[in-house]
Amino acid sequence: MKLKTLIGIAGISLFSLAPSQAEEIDKVIAQVEEDVVLQSELDRRIAQFKSQLAARGGQMPPEDVLQQEMLDALILENIQLQMAARAGVQVPDAELQHFAGQIAQQNGLSMPEFRLKLAEDGIGYELFLNDLRNEIMVNRVRDGFVNQRIQVGEKEIESIIHAIDSQKRIEYHLGHILIQVPENADEQAVSSYQNKANELRQQLESGRDFAIIAANNSDGQNAASGGDFGWHTEDSMPSLFSDVVYYMGVGDTSSLIRSPSGFHILQLFDKRGDEQHLVRQVNARHILVKPDIITSEQDAQNLLKTIRQDVLNGEKEFSDLAKQYSKDPGSANLGGELGWQSPNIYDPIFKEEIEKLSINEISQPFKSGFGWHIVQLLGERQEDQSDEMKRSQATQVLRNRKFNEEVETWLREIRDEAYVKKVVEEDS
Repeated sequence: MKLKTLIGIAGISLFSLAPSQAEEIDKVIAQVEEDVVLQSELDRRIAQFKSQLAARGGQMPPEDVLQQEMLDALILENIQLQMAARAGVQVPDAELQHFAGQIAQQNGLSMPEFRLKLAEDGIGYELFLNDLRNEIMVNRVRDGFVNQRIQVGEKEIESIIHAIDSQKRIEYHLGHILIQVPENADEQAVSSYQNKANELRQQLESGRDFAIIAANNSDGQNAASGGDFGWHTEDSMPSLFSDVVYYMGVGDTSSLIRSPSGFHILQLFDKRGDEQHLVRQVNARHILVKPDIITSEQDAQNLLKTIRQDVLNGEKEFSDLAKQYSKDPGSANLGGELGWQSPNIYDPIFKEEIEKLSINEISQPFKSGFGWHIVQLLGERQEDQSDEMKRSQATQVLRNRKFNEEVETWLREIRDEAYVKKVVEEDS
């Protein structure tokens, strides 16, 4: 049975071969900055690579080439681990065990079964954890440094969004008005036709019925049907139209579009194939009281009970009491208001209390990791975040493309800048 590695963690294999029973005296084969690479580690990596290659049925490279490539990989890994240590990158034991559990789960094994399988393959569990910790640290320091070097431009994002929309085959239901300009019209005549088109556009902007204006004024083929141009994808409409329609919202009227045949006006009646990404949001406000050496847990709870009752009795305003008593620096001066947010951003206990409330209802005092609260639900809505999702998706596509290019440059740079002395060779 071949074990799977953790999704999202790449590079060094997590399954390392145990050192042989009869270990020779170890020796240093390279000095890397303030650390060293040992012969035993190189031997272990080479044996590991050979085992994996044999399992895949691959062709083994020449021994000297393999030795050099494995040593270079270990040196580069060592440089990154030292950078991670200097940057304070850590992987707590609990997080490490979580990742190990994920790997076991991906292989369809419980943790006891997973550890037994490692032992059967001659892999020590502590050595496995050490390799896993190193790999996570290498990936995190690499991601941190390389991502700082990546710049994503607005035009690049728009281009990717356009490509994403095209792949989704979005269809647009258009209205079309054409004010035809004769081929031999002089400049004065062209200006007159343009003025007419502008007047019609202004009428549409003021709310006049598109179908009536189109039927009475358009020279287009669809005038008799109220200028209904039908449903089209970007591929099935003139490029002059698609370049404009892409940026229109439903109900929008385009600016004048000039073509050899005249002046065009488009109105976007509807579109389909553009999936909405609706996110539930709540608008809430709260008052936070934190126990301290003066205010006990019971005092905090009692104070909030009194505040809640004063608001319910109409004696005081919630916002005024929030400004007076709340210890939340981000919302106290705003009368406790937290604004429209997804409930998922809040502390789990805080979120749970909000979910229980009806509009305008005030909770009983409750305790979270931040202290004691009361919270009032002011409203809830479904927010269409389709555009935000597309922007996020496009930005991630671009960052991934640039990351793969930039990481190679970064690795070369850190290798060139590091002090490395191979024992078997001259300084490099």
